[in-house]
Parts: sequence; structure tokens; C-alpha cells
Amino acid sequence: MLKLGTFTVDCTPPIGGKIWFGTDQKATGVRDPLYLRGFVLASDTTRYVLASLDYLGLMNSAYDMLAEALAAAVEIPAEQVIVHCIQQHDTPLLDLELDPILQPEIYSRSWWADVTSRCGEAARACLRDLRPVAAVGRSETRLYGYASNRRVLGPDGKIKGSRWSRCNDESIRNAPVGIIDPMLRTVAFRDAAATILGSMTFYATHPQVSSGSGRYSADAPGEAMRIVSKQRPGLHAFFTGPGGNVTAGKYSSFSDLEGNLLTFGKRLADGIRLNFDSLNWEPVTRAEWRVTAFPFPAQPRIQERLKEVCASPDATRDQKIAAAAVLSCVAYPKNASFSLTLLTLGSARILWVPSEPFVEYQLFAQSVCPDQFIAMADNCSLNFSYLPLARHFDEGGYESTTWCWCSGEFEPRFKAAISALLSGAPGQTEA
Repeated sequence: MLKLGTFTVDCTPPIGGKIWFGTDQKATGVRDPLYLRGFVLASDTTRYVLASLDYLGLMNSAYDMLAEALAAAVEIPAEQVIVHCIQQHDTPLLDLELDPILQPEIYSRSWWADVTSRCGEAARACLRDLRPVAAVGRSETRLYGYASNRRVLGPDGKIKGSRWSRCNDESIRNAPVGIIDPMLRTVAFRDAAATILGSMTFYATHPQVSSGSGRYSADAPGEAMRIVSKQRPGLHAFFTGPGGNVTAGKYSSFSDLEGNLLTFGKRLADGIRLNFDSLNWEPVTRAEWRVTAFPFPAQPRIQERLKEVCASPDATRDQKIAAAAVLSCVAYPKNASFSLTLLTLGSARILWVPSEPFVEYQLFAQSVCPDQFIAMADNCSLNFSYLPLARHFDEGGYESTTWCWCSGEFEPRFKAAISALLSGAPGQTEA
């Protein structure tokens, strides 16, 4: 029998703590708490942990510390833990390997160790209240007025401009929506009495619409979870899908931060409500967990080029921070391999991938099995930065330059891995 445990941990740093990489801005307050929302899926033989965190991202050892703490708490290998970061921008982006490159300690490792310890304790505690899952539900609905492709091309096929999460350039803002995946997908769990135990919702876009306030904020997804949690029992969590080139910039206000947060939070909550009203339920007795990996194709001389930027007297501070962050990932031994995980719960299939793939990869996954329910969550570690398709390198844009260290070879390798997992090809790891 499949069982479910849930836990929630307030991971909000103290006021005066850092936002983003923590090299400049300090938080002046808390608009709303930053939570880790966790699910433990348990069978008679093993367990899996899936968690959604209201942080911009976790890189390198910061991710590993949290995954290992959760794994130890529920007595499983760390490979059976997924930590997803929603990527709101008024939140921390932890990269503890930046310190040796930029010198000063940006985020305290001892503070983070305390946070991960509290998360592990909460995961362990939830094992005392595992609930049998009688059925898993799935549904999807088209969400209007949120996602728009960020990369606006000119007549020459090159990037004309970027449609940021808030855009004040009308010529860029009013460009066609572009390539997106408009579907909001929800997977839910219920017991034998038809009581909802929890849900996971997936949508592919940069989620933030109100960043820049200087206060810690879970942004629109946090507002959506607050609304949904008032309406439904159980633990509800949001997971950002592969939307490395997607934002809300076509629809958001450039100046009304609070209005954006409330409007888009409600928009997400309304979509989740529609999904709850149309869930297709089926009995599920086990979770299938399959993992595959491939060597990550780094750009030629990437380490040398990044070191040159870090040492250059002509490079700006922002350029040096970006180069140092990517360099820390290039140098982290674990990042020689790129792994992705497929969780199957009856007819619901969920892919969990690191970093920020472009939305075309989600559309590709759906094309592999066009008649099946497939959701994706990105940013399960932010170690590999942006992951464009091969053609995007010629188009330009910062996603394929400053914040990118893969080569064009990534596309065929990633697509092959997705296809292998979804087709159940032999030779993959199955837990």
C-alpha cells in the first residue's frame, strides 16, 4: 500500500539576511514566510521525499546538505530525495562554494546546517503519521494571462529584447506570446474517506511578478498556496516547470508589485481550483521511481574563460558574480553528470530535472507520450544554469551566454534521456 506523509518548515532567514546571492541586497522585512513543503511517499520496502522550497535556488553543497539531511531522516539514499526551488527572486540563492572565489562569507554554512537539520527533523516526525493513499488524481487546465516567452526575436532572427517578469518596453511587452506551455497540471492524493491529503501543482514559467521589494516573499506561488490551503485540507505545494525562457512580462504591471502578487496568486489559485474540480482518480498502490544520467557537455575552455572574467579589472561586479557562480558549478565534481528522475503514480508521470531548461523541453516530453499526463519540475538544484536548445546559441541572449555553461550537445543528450525514461527503455536505474 502507498502511504503519504507531509511536513512544512519555515525556512525564512532572519531580517537583515541576504537576498539572491547575498552580495548586495539585505532583506528589510518579511512579506510572507518562506516554506519548505515536503511529501514522503512510502511503500512497504522504501520511501521517497519530494519537497518544494520558497527559495530562488540551491547550488552545489547547499543542495546536497538539504537532500542528505532529508534522506538521513527517513533512512533512504539521497538519490531518493528531490528538492525543488520555486525560484521566487525575493529569496535566497545559496551557493556556499562562492566564498573561496569572492572571498567573504556570503551565507553562513552553520546557519544553513541548522535549517537543514530542522527540515530533517520535520521529515522524520511525519513518519509517525503516514496516511494510506486510496487514490491519486490528476488534472490539467489551460491557464490564461500568465506565461509569455521572454526571448523576443527581431527580423534577423536574433534577440531583439528580453521580456522580463515585469517589462516597461511596450514594443517588447506587446510582442506575440511566443512559445509556452499553457497547461497548469495538478496531482492530488486522497484517502479511503475521499479526504484530500495533499497536492502538487506544476506550471512552466518564471514565477515571480513582484520581486524587488527588498522583503522576503514567496511571491505569487506563495499567495496561491495560501488561498488553496484555506479552501482545501491537506498540504498543497507548487512546482515551477521548465520555463527558463518564459516569464509573466506580457501581462504584469511594471510598477504595482503588490497588485501583481495578488492578481497572479489568485490566477494560479483559480487554476488549481479548476483542476481540483475535475480530478481523474485512480487507485495507486505503489510509486515507481526511475533515474537516468548522462555526462554533462560543458562548453570548451569554460573554466578558463570564467576565471578570466573573475580576474579581469574591466569586468563589472555583476559580471564577476555571474562568472563566479557558474565557475563554482563547473568546478563542483558532482556536476560532471546530469541526472533526471521520473516518478510514476498510476497514469500520472512527473519528470524532475535540475536547473532551468527552456520550455521547449517540456513540450518535447509531452510529444513523446502525447496521450499521457506528464508534468515536469525544474530547479531540482540550480547547478547547470540555463539549458537552451542548440539553436538558441545563435540567437544570442544572456540565457545562452552569461548564465550558460552547456554546449549545443546538451539538447540531443537530454532529449534522449527523456525519451528513454518515458518509454521505459532498459538500462535505466529503478528504485
